[in-house]
Amino acid sequence: MANTDVIPELKQILGAMIFGANRSVSVKELRKCIQEVAQAEGGETAAFAKVTEADLHAALQSLALDVNNSRCGVALGEIAGGSRFHSDPSCGKWLRHLLNAGKPNRLSRPALETLAIIAYRQPATRADIEAVRGVTVDHIIKSLLEMQLIKIVGRSELPGRPFQYGTTHAFLEHFGLKNLHELSSMEPMLLAAREEEVRRKKEHAEEVKGSDGAETSVEQENAAKEIVEAENNVEAITEQDDSEEGNKALAASVEMPDDDEEDEFDDDDDDDDDDEK
Repeated sequence: MANTDVIPELKQILGAMIFGANRSVSVKELRKCIQEVAQAEGGETAAFAKVTEADLHAALQSLALDVNNSRCGVALGEIAGGSRFHSDPSCGKWLRHLLNAGKPNRLSRPALETLAIIAYRQPATRADIEAVRGVTVDHIIKSLLEMQLIKIVGRSELPGRPFQYGTTHAFLEHFGLKNLHELSSMEPMLLAAREEEVRRKKEHAEEVKGSDGAETSVEQENAAKEIVEAENNVEAITEQDDSEEGNKALAASVEMPDDDEEDEFDDDDDDDDDDEK
């Protein structure tokens, strides 16, 4: 039987808290909890009342090293602004079979591209996204909202006051990002999606030309324009905004929408439909 009177090491306490939380837990939250317990319990636990964030960072690094070196199929990583235990990706096929989860859900190329535009340019309106992609994105935005990868963060001051969209805490966890400053890791996926679209447009143009030898010069010109626009969009999407406003948007914290936020926008459903139309 375990002796609950033995005072554990700091990293043991952290490991138990993070494991039990089953989510990303920030250093500030960990410190607050440890200090509150120390003040309430007193005795030998009182020593933890003076724990600093530097102490916690050091303990977390030591804990992560121990866990990751154990090769036990579990790792401790920094995700979505906090620390969290996660399974080793190389063991995914066995874990999915055990949980009968099937293959992992993957975002389609249009959804990934739309999500990347929102992530880089947030807050972004539907018109902002469509200006880059060149196609309507209503159904994609609806899907991303249902997946809780994006949320409504406000309204634009433009005529009609359209909704503005931003990424969520779940977005960071989905892509394994510490914060929005690590968005550059999405660029390879985004570029791959855009290159595939460029290739598809070129193939389509060649098929049209091959099936109709009498294709008009106007049709050829339009096909060429589509290809050029698609290629230009690769740079347009991945270009980061260096302005002060852009930096503030990227640095802004992302939180999952609470019930109050949802109610606020639900009360305005009629206006919302008009805006989105």
